[in-house]
Amino acid sequence: MIVRCLQIISPTTGEAVTEHPSIRVGAEYPVLEVLTAGNRVLLRIPELLDTAGHRDSPGVWDAAMFSIMSSRIPGCWVAELRGSRLALAPREWQRPGFWDDYFDDVPAAVDEYVRLRAAVLAEA
Repeated sequence: MIVRCLQIISPTTGEAVTEHPSIRVGAEYPVLEVLTAGNRVLLRIPELLDTAGHRDSPGVWDAAMFSIMSSRIPGCWVAELRGSRLALAPREWQRPGFWDDYFDDVPAAVDEYVRLRAAVLAEA
């Protein structure tokens, strides 16, 4: 799935802003994960497409910021419903604590992210 950024909504304040260091209006991004919670739809977008020298810090953004350019769903995505939350993402990323482990630099989580990020990007 590929989206184009139409506007930037601050993940902190929920208000429209003119710029943010992690995302640009007009740029296209692959979607790593789709999350719904209540009446919100969120998209996980990779921060860095070239991660040769840096570790990616994928952000979660309001889906209202984007238009869909390609609705192709990666084959590694599965749907999981937990309470009122629906996630479309690789199964390994849906385990409780995965993202905490990734951002805490736990090697197994980082390896899973790198492997599955590549699989998602290959099908974008």
